[in-house]
Amino acid sequence: MKRSLSVLAVGLLLAACNDAPAMTESGDLFFPTQEGPRSGMQALYRGPLVVRDGCVLIGGPDDYTVPIWPNGFAVEPDESGRAVVRDSEGTVVAIDGETFEMGGGFTVEFRPRDKVEPRDAQLQRLEEWLGYAIPERCLGPDVYGVWIVGET
Repeated sequence: MKRSLSVLAVGLLLAACNDAPAMTESGDLFFPTQEGPRSGMQALYRGPLVVRDGCVLIGGPDDYTVPIWPNGFAVEPDESGRAVVRDSEGTVVAIDGETFEMGGGFTVEFRPRDKVEPRDAQLQRLEEWLGYAIPERCLGPDVYGVWIVGET
């Protein structure tokens, strides 16, 4: 319960700092971004970038996560067709199927269901903050939550 309250508090704090929403639909890929300062959350994510159902995700089966990238980040295919995420300066941050590291933290967590707020309530608050909806195709039952990207 403490973790959920901390996540909620951090999410609300980030919402207060947000200026204007942003989102990128690169081709058929959903690649969410946010305006404003980068997240101050410092948890470490280490794992693969994954493209599934037209969504740029992180993680693996039964533990996928939707990352919300800082404004200025972009995704494009490389010459082999794999998705490549670049920061605002053009530096490669992650490549589809390859393990990478980044900081940040969860702003929404869907499990364990008996310990967190209902999924719909969390998503409604997140989507109000972002200014756009996350497509249902990106939020299947094997998605653990939503991660706000910090340092890459």
